[in-house]
Amino acid sequence: MTTCLLTHPLTTFVAGIIVTVGLLGFLVSSCAGPNRSQTEVAAYHQQLKSAGSSVPAAGSDGELAAIERFKAFLQHIGDAAAVHENTRKVYAQDAFLDDTLVSHHGAADIEAYFAKTSGVMTHYQVTIDDVARSGSDHYFRWTMVFSAPALAGGKPVHSTGISQVRFNPEGKVAIHQDFWDSGKNFYRHLPVAGGVIGFIRKRLQ
Repeated sequence: MTTCLLTHPLTTFVAGIIVTVGLLGFLVSSCAGPNRSQTEVAAYHQQLKSAGSSVPAAGSDGELAAIERFKAFLQHIGDAAAVHENTRKVYAQDAFLDDTLVSHHGAADIEAYFAKTSGVMTHYQVTIDDVARSGSDHYFRWTMVFSAPALAGGKPVHSTGISQVRFNPEGKVAIHQDFWDSGKNFYRHLPVAGGVIGFIRKRLQ
């Protein structure tokens, strides 16, 4: 009876699931990098400190122009020609960008990154839902829809987020820090990583 139970297809199937889940947990834990959260948060605050607080005055023509330039830029990131034409008009030469996926320093590096990003997307649309100012910073709340062959089988991915922006005295972007759920709205749609993230999310529920 015990031998039959051990060789039963259902027992084998369940055992296979247990082994697979165990191996998955081991691989995820072994591939995880060191905890750099404190270092990354400190770097973010250092970027804000380095940028200073000399910004266009609230309600000034310079502020309004800077806001409109950045909004227009966000809405045309999917167009490589627009990226090449406008990045250095919008971002300061020593600007800092962190979109939660990667970090880039300098307008040239940011331009190359956005141009590369536009090349892998088949559709891109951003709606600016709201703009608010707090102290030296502006917060752009947006809704994004984009498609890429490597994500969700090429189907549109919808997401929401906020971009924190600090302009320099000339109205160019000194800091651009995005806040959005990249795990839910990007990595989850990748072929292999999506399954791992889905598994982790279910365990956390």
